[in-house]
Amino acid sequence: MNHLLRLMLAGVAAMSGTAAHAEPASRPSEYRKNVPVELIYRQQIDDVYFTDWYGRVEKSDGPWRDIYFETSDKYVNKGLIRLNCDDPEADIDFTLYGVGEYGNAETGRQVTISYGDRRPWAEGNYQDMFGETPTIEFYGAALERFCK
Repeated sequence: MNHLLRLMLAGVAAMSGTAAHAEPASRPSEYRKNVPVELIYRQQIDDVYFTDWYGRVEKSDGPWRDIYFETSDKYVNKGLIRLNCDDPEADIDFTLYGVGEYGNAETGRQVTISYGDRRPWAEGNYQDMFGETPTIEFYGAALERFCK
């Protein structure tokens, strides 16, 4: 019986350790009341720091997806990305709110990235996406997550 009790306790300890390190499936938005978001992409900043980008589908229209995104870690940003699930060469549209209020037209900034501008964006040389903005890796993760 003592051996069985030890096995059960070891199993409980292993399960609680796993649960403590698991990423939550969703969490409440930091900026929008009663809106759940899920982890889309973890951006490694350096050896120690990272930024988690969360989001959710706001609207689907055929192959197009409007994805709300936010982060509140090292970077603070929120906005919308509009992407096309069927056409990898379609433009990518962003509405970026940075630290401003989500949905405020006065603080929102529109950026369109054409297919030809993706390489400079990926290399960090695209002027309109300088600073604390979503990366091309975030775009790839959003395609993977929301275009299935």
